[in-house]
Amino acid sequence: MILVRRSRWIGLDKRIVHLKREIGIMASELFSNVLAQLPALQRSEQLRLGAGDTIVHAPGFEDRTMGFADGLISDSKARAILLDYRPANPKNRMGDVRSALTERGVAVADNDLLTYDRFEPGDFDERLAHRLVEQQATRVIVDVSSMSKLAILLVLEVCRRLNLDTQILYSEAENYGPTQAEFDLARERKEIHRPTLHVFTGVHGVVRADCLASVAMQGQPTAAIVFMSFNDALTQLLLNTVYPGRLFLINGRPPIHSWREEATAWVHEEVRHEWEEDNPVGPDDGTGVALPVRTASTLDYRDSMSLLLELYWGLSATHRVLLAPSGSKMQTVACYLMKALHPDIHIEYPSPEGFVPEYSSGVGKRWLVNLGAFSGRLAAISDAERQNYLEIAA
Repeated sequence: MILVRRSRWIGLDKRIVHLKREIGIMASELFSNVLAQLPALQRSEQLRLGAGDTIVHAPGFEDRTMGFADGLISDSKARAILLDYRPANPKNRMGDVRSALTERGVAVADNDLLTYDRFEPGDFDERLAHRLVEQQATRVIVDVSSMSKLAILLVLEVCRRLNLDTQILYSEAENYGPTQAEFDLARERKEIHRPTLHVFTGVHGVVRADCLASVAMQGQPTAAIVFMSFNDALTQLLLNTVYPGRLFLINGRPPIHSWREEATAWVHEEVRHEWEEDNPVGPDDGTGVALPVRTASTLDYRDSMSLLLELYWGLSATHRVLLAPSGSKMQTVACYLMKALHPDIHIEYPSPEGFVPEYSSGVGKRWLVNLGAFSGRLAAISDAERQNYLEIAA
């Protein structure tokens, strides 16, 4: 094998993508050695915290914001950092979360409550890093269950920067809005913009963070990669803000409530039609909606990584790659890993104004992703990626 220098990555990726298409290799097969470096989700029945451990949590209004407490065992040396959302929502359960942690022995001081403005995050990442250093944290458990997607990216960026042993905790909800009955009624009436279907109170705007931005490839056409949700207005907002030359939509495939895959495809059908060449669909299954070919699990972040790797290496030579983490929480984890691996990716977050109480209910299964020491994990993924793209048979 011949090792190709980094300066030749750009010309190489096209050849690999073209070859892959010619021989029909699936993305998951092409990137199998990369995906093998990503830890699988494990069921989390019990969580033990001790000296050097900090749990980072963002108390929201959803039932699953309390999912962390089930089976939590801690000693008095464990710490916590809680994100205090702005604009303030009186329904957010900061008091409940703080009490549950204190009852289980986790110390939560007043300066462990960090203000987080969802629309202007500002220096949040610096303040979080400073507090983690003060706590002498060596392992961080990031509970993303009710955390803003942009906050997920920022928290993980800090964990990478400090090279902390990092675990991601995620509690599913039992039910998500809208209900299937609401969707079926809206679809029957062709009310694609029906507010109750979106379960959002409105759209705020596109939010950016300096540490997630990139000036690479400026002057080149932009290719936007967007995760679909129940709010197509977020996608349209992004398009009206950044004016990309190409748009690549990724649909979500839930492990349960499988009807939602068809629902989000229907919600985005008008947008997809405008960018049809880059967003192919499969055959109509008789329901009137042909599902997008490009789809990823809303739970298993490795699915999203596979698609993102394929898209990145097919686009980065000729386009500025813009990534919008507007899908699920675990899809957002995949977005961060891609950004960490490829700093030239530029992050833009189309932010909803807020969420209605029907957004979710109940607490479902709880999952843990053990990334380990962040720098080591990213190095292993990068090495595997290099084997895919920089080593070619002579």
